[in-house]
Amino acid sequence: MFGECGAVTISSDQIARQFTEKDTPILHELIEIFGNEIVDTNGNISRAKIAELAFSNQEKLQSLNAILHPKVRKQFLELFENTKEGSIVAWEVPLLFETDAHKICDATLTVYVSPDTAWERVKNRGGMPKEDFLRRVSAQMDIEKKKSLSDFLVSNDNSKEELEASVRNIYNQIEKKVIR
Repeated sequence: MFGECGAVTISSDQIARQFTEKDTPILHELIEIFGNEIVDTNGNISRAKIAELAFSNQEKLQSLNAILHPKVRKQFLELFENTKEGSIVAWEVPLLFETDAHKICDATLTVYVSPDTAWERVKNRGGMPKEDFLRRVSAQMDIEKKKSLSDFLVSNDNSKEELEASVRNIYNQIEKKVIR
């Protein structure tokens, strides 16, 4: 939605995804953490298997994060350096505060949703078992803590139109502060 307003958007998830592609430069490290069971006979890496193993073992999750986060940050900074001066960049970072990524941002925003709504959405998408969902939520910083650290808050419990209006309002506030 920030992109629709005119921001350059960069997704940490999309950057991280390339490190779990077939020819990833970190395959050896991934196998070292999770074992050969994450790779099928065609050499494809199972993101679902990595997630299952990582979110059920804190040590494995920390090892994965220690490998991925510096690489994601480096690639983000390269992409950021190539944006037009004066651009508003919306950087989507699932672990913004946990990885200290907020320290290189001019403003932070947390999109939050009630736990019940989050579970309903995951369930309706044919997502994952509830136990896996709860493990992922518990591996994240408490939402109230994230909200207290954020410059802007957006509730995602309402309609898409209300969400879009909130994003537009925040974008306009940020745009007024940007020197172009």
